[in-house]
Amino acid sequence: MISTASNVKIRQFQHSDAKHIASLIQQTLLEVNSQDYPCQIIQNMIHHYRSKNIIQRSANRLNYVAVRRNHIVGTISLTGNLVSGMFVHSKHHGQGIGTQMLNHIESIALKQKYQRVQLASSITAYEFYLNRGYQPLRDVYSEKHGKAIVMEKRL
Repeated sequence: MISTASNVKIRQFQHSDAKHIASLIQQTLLEVNSQDYPCQIIQNMIHHYRSKNIIQRSANRLNYVAVRRNHIVGTISLTGNLVSGMFVHSKHHGQGIGTQMLNHIESIALKQKYQRVQLASSITAYEFYLNRGYQPLRDVYSEKHGKAIVMEKRL
């Protein structure tokens, strides 16, 4: 399934994308999320999203990438009705790519007969999800990944 808008195509993840995704996520964590999380949490997240780990987790979830002019500019995953791993390269923030990826994932969840989707939002992305109809359910905290806000949206 491919979704297209604003010169961005959303396509399924391929193993050859893993290094590009890991680099995009690392850059985003260092430039954007580091404003809300301490250095150790950012380093833990960078380790979590190494290319090897991305490939391993792809066996158990639907992974997609957003591509513009042959460059990966975003990524997102779906496991059941759980949205995860959504990142947009910081140079492409505010261009509708995150919204497009989220709409794509939500439409897949709806086709799979889910009535709701959930995600664990970073502090950084909280307002983004809130503005797209997600409602906070509870805060969770881990020493390894810091604070996240579990959110849900009715489809």
